[in-house]
Amino acid sequence: MIDALAIDPYLAKIALAVLAGLLLLFATRRMRWSANRGAAIAAIVYALMIPAMLRTPIDGDEPYYLFITESLVHDRDFDLANQYGASRVTGRNDLGPQMGDPVGEHGEQYSRHEPFLPFLMIPGYLLAGLHGAIATIALFGVLLVRSTLRWLEDEGIDAETSRAVFPFFALAPPLLFYAARIWPEVPAAFFFVEALRGVRAHRAQRWLPAMAGLVLLKLRFVLLVIPLAFALKRRAGIVAVLIAVPAVAIYLTTGVHTWRELLPMEPLGYVRGFLGLLVDGQGGMLFRAPFLLLGVFAITRWKETPQGFRLGILASLLYILYLVPRAEWHGGWSPPLRYIAFLTPVLTLGAAAVWKRISPDVVALIAVWTVGLVIHGVAYPYRLFHIANGENALGEWFSRLYESDFSRLFPSFIRVNDAAWIVSIALIVALLLRGTSRFVIPAAALILAFAFNEGRKPAGVIHFEDAHVRHTAGKLTPDFYTQARFLHRGGWLLHAGEEISFLAAPGTYDLEAITGVGAMIEMAGRAYHLPPTEQYTATRVTVGRGGRVTLRCVSGAVNLDRMSQ
Repeated sequence: MIDALAIDPYLAKIALAVLAGLLLLFATRRMRWSANRGAAIAAIVYALMIPAMLRTPIDGDEPYYLFITESLVHDRDFDLANQYGASRVTGRNDLGPQMGDPVGEHGEQYSRHEPFLPFLMIPGYLLAGLHGAIATIALFGVLLVRSTLRWLEDEGIDAETSRAVFPFFALAPPLLFYAARIWPEVPAAFFFVEALRGVRAHRAQRWLPAMAGLVLLKLRFVLLVIPLAFALKRRAGIVAVLIAVPAVAIYLTTGVHTWRELLPMEPLGYVRGFLGLLVDGQGGMLFRAPFLLLGVFAITRWKETPQGFRLGILASLLYILYLVPRAEWHGGWSPPLRYIAFLTPVLTLGAAAVWKRISPDVVALIAVWTVGLVIHGVAYPYRLFHIANGENALGEWFSRLYESDFSRLFPSFIRVNDAAWIVSIALIVALLLRGTSRFVIPAAALILAFAFNEGRKPAGVIHFEDAHVRHTAGKLTPDFYTQARFLHRGGWLLHAGEEISFLAAPGTYDLEAITGVGAMIEMAGRAYHLPPTEQYTATRVTVGRGGRVTLRCVSGAVNLDRMSQ
């Protein structure tokens, strides 16, 4: 417990820096507010974020976007064969082609990613390499902040409210982190805002290049442009041509998408995806960007919201319907909320529209949690790439500290638990009540006290890979960096003579495991023979007195998934 409570000096420095920045922002509250001044503040913060984020190597899809830029500059082609294992600026020599990447007739290694973002990064790359490439994204972030603040003005939001919501969207997740990483989400958010502003103002010189930029950035953003075409009525034909040419070109060159992806999926997938987007402890708004939930709340006051907000929500419905049931919704190797980061300006406008209806207690809770998210994300940028496994960083920390399963108290739709349904129902009720209570903070304190007490008790379900289990031997399976790991069953692999221990309540459990050639295990003083099997099977096991239980593999090998009452 002492090690778990030890304070990281770098974390303390980041915390002090963030708090000092907040005090400085508060001290300038009497300064006349404008979109340009908000953009200037964002520019300073994003510039400081670049070296902070680069304390760890770029990850996920980021190196591959940079590989394309590097290949265009040095090789004058799209063949990445020269970049794998010998990249000049990524700092990564351990990367090869991604699954599904196209291969040329002569063995050329092409990327499945659209080339528009790498093209945009060329000037920055030529000026300052990796830092310059990321600075390009940061520049789009600054433009996004300015455009969003101007959009709020256009839609009738007063300067006081605009200033109040500014730090929650510009200096907070998800935009704060995406503005200093190589992903297309921040440029896409900028183009989306500009498209909405152009449509609302009937200015083709704004919406035309913005829609083209959206489609070129990512093929899936066609689903945003199609609904906007209907809002243009007579000019819908121009939009059809605009999106058809680059969409077909991208489809033919990347070769990783099929029309079957547009087919409806099972209904439960939509429920899990949508509720996970709202409350999942690892990648949902409630825990990763709670301010955005105020934008969701604005939907319940639809007729009172600005027309720009309604247009933005309606334009995004087809996109959300397409992505919400899919496994990639969980983010894979990308920071959380990646697939809806472009929607942040729209949700910000919604939040601004209902801002004066929100209880100060709710704002205070959101502010405190957001500050914590910023400090944690800046201090430990690699944790933004937490592989989806059903646990979040806070749950893991408490689980290791008390060696008890605190993760079960956080809702998970990656590994569906009871907390997921309870929190989802509570949030939906709160949204439907269309109001907030003055007792929010006392209620939150009681919930935290109850959760802390419950978290220290043995759980009814034990996932053997989780942080609360003492892993003195064996190994995680499948490997932590397995692509789409959350789609695989598995947990902890033990060979003969290896053991793990965990807290368990008295009672009878179903132990789900796979053995291959068969195995003998010993748990809580009893021996169990697990027959040979190539599939996960359940074996009834008994825990007598409860408390800390040791599970030892006596012979053979066993892959332990979970144990549940």
